[in-house]
Amino acid sequence: MLKDGTAIAPNTMSANLAVRILRAAVAEGGDRQAMIAAIGLDETRLRNPFSRISAPVAIRFFKMLQTHFNDPAVHLRLGETAAMQNFSDFGFATRLETDLGSVIDAHIHIQALRQTMVKTQFIASGKPPYILWECPADRINAYATVVEFSVATYARLSRQVLSEPPLLQSVHFQHQPQFAVARYEAAFGCAVQFGMATTRMEIAGRQVFRPSPFANKTLLEAALARYQRPVQWMINGQTHLALSYFYLTSELDKSPPTLDRLAASFGTSERTLRRKLVEEGMPFRDLLDLVRTDLCRLYFIENRRSLGQIAFLLGYSELSAFTRAYKRWHGSVPSRRAR
Repeated sequence: MLKDGTAIAPNTMSANLAVRILRAAVAEGGDRQAMIAAIGLDETRLRNPFSRISAPVAIRFFKMLQTHFNDPAVHLRLGETAAMQNFSDFGFATRLETDLGSVIDAHIHIQALRQTMVKTQFIASGKPPYILWECPADRINAYATVVEFSVATYARLSRQVLSEPPLLQSVHFQHQPQFAVARYEAAFGCAVQFGMATTRMEIAGRQVFRPSPFANKTLLEAALARYQRPVQWMINGQTHLALSYFYLTSELDKSPPTLDRLAASFGTSERTLRRKLVEEGMPFRDLLDLVRTDLCRLYFIENRRSLGQIAFLLGYSELSAFTRAYKRWHGSVPSRRAR
């Protein structure tokens, strides 16, 4: 998919990540429409999972959040709460890896899909292990907030994966603090130093390599296998099918999955997209069914959600609509309930 990263624009952040941050900001009482308007983006562009925003817009986005909440440290808090919640997010399956270190590795592997402003590395052999952020020397101060948010998201992983606070040894930043150091130390739970040679976060090895309770080889393999078909479509030149598959995956739990919304997100007409999908081998309704059945299988293997939750995540407003669709797909009503 990434073509060794050459298909991803440099110095950009994905609109998908911005949406995840916005969702966390709304949960904290933020006004979604006001926030979107403040950075000059629209819903249509944000709905496209392949849309990118430039580094200047990303920086303006974080500054807007600080102004909107009247809190210069809000990005640290959002880094803690802007977590992936289900399989509509490309990186959600990373939590199924064997341990926290493997989860971090998997996140870093797909980093370019999130942002290309700062490069991240995981040095598992370090004593203690650490994550390293590499920022262009001339942008260290400009990217400070973006880097701090990124560090906060990785600090969150242990809480998300192991259900406990991260055992951080120390956090180093190349830039200078943007507010009282005590607020950083309260957020990370360890000593935080600024003006250092590198930006790095050290994590206790006993936590990094502890088995994860979320580890699930069967579900991880199923989640990864799901992408083989749209990736093959892309390789075969069936780009409309591939991009539409990824769009529908990311949008099912957010808005009604309609052809006109899909077409608008890609800047084309509904009529043109309908024709292209048919030409490439699958009408819109069939493609929507495919995405839903693929995701439905993952949620049933996961076995952690109620039928009502699954129905919502697949884009159904009522459980009865999901039940009818499931019976059409499989010949029987769904009966497997999450624990």
